[in-house]
Amino acid sequence: MLQKSYAQSNNGKLYLIPTPIGNMEDITLRAISTLKEVDVIFAEDTRITNILLTKHNINKKVYSCHKYSEEKNKEKIIKLLLEGKNIAIVTDRGTPLISDPGSVIVNYAIENNIDVISLPGPSALLPALNMSGLSNERFLFYGFLNTKEQKIKKELDSIKDLPYTIIFYESPHRLQKTLTIMKDSLGNRKISIAREISKLHEEIFRGTISEAINAYETVKGEIVIILEGKKEQIEKEINYELEVEKLIKEGCSTKDAVKQIATKYNISKNKLYNQTKER
Repeated sequence: MLQKSYAQSNNGKLYLIPTPIGNMEDITLRAISTLKEVDVIFAEDTRITNILLTKHNINKKVYSCHKYSEEKNKEKIIKLLLEGKNIAIVTDRGTPLISDPGSVIVNYAIENNIDVISLPGPSALLPALNMSGLSNERFLFYGFLNTKEQKIKKELDSIKDLPYTIIFYESPHRLQKTLTIMKDSLGNRKISIAREISKLHEEIFRGTISEAINAYETVKGEIVIILEGKKEQIEKEINYELEVEKLIKEGCSTKDAVKQIATKYNISKNKLYNQTKER
């Protein structure tokens, strides 16, 4: 379904507005101006949102809408939108819907032909990935694992052979348990743990899962886990030189073919070039 042009609708618009994950200065000018211009704000936690609004001299009515009240609030929100009111959805920190509330409201708005506009902005997963030292060429965002051990094992089993870097969110009191299950299920892979991103006590751990288990006997704060993909799977199933030869047969130069395959699988271009020459 093609979303209609904003100018064609008399309905209000639903704005998804990212808010700082730590440092209060990590908010865009557009986010501030949109919060000033909307008619109503629905927030995961009105207390946290009001602190942000006060800092930026924004005086708006803020209603509560968290994951347990989305279903109850969706009719009220759609009614306001159909009356022409512009509404902002914000969560405590970061981007709405990314392991946070908002999906129920967004889906219901789309069903009612409401324009949904998502602003770019803060999110914990990308800074954590960029600081991890692990491959960011191709990655998957998983979010929170299940809270039950057997279900965690099942979830990890479903992704254990993926060759991509995988990003998880985790709560501090579950970190040790999750890391232990990861080691048992996936092996002692490389891992990075980002804690309290953009806050005063920001901390980045880089090492193996075993080293992380020893490093984090106790921990506080917001946690992002960056897990190395299964390299052995790539090496076992993919013949890089053959992939290069296929591209060359299709008309690529050796140099361009090597570059494409090296980029695709995040491997050394020089090493692949030398291996190709030796064939």
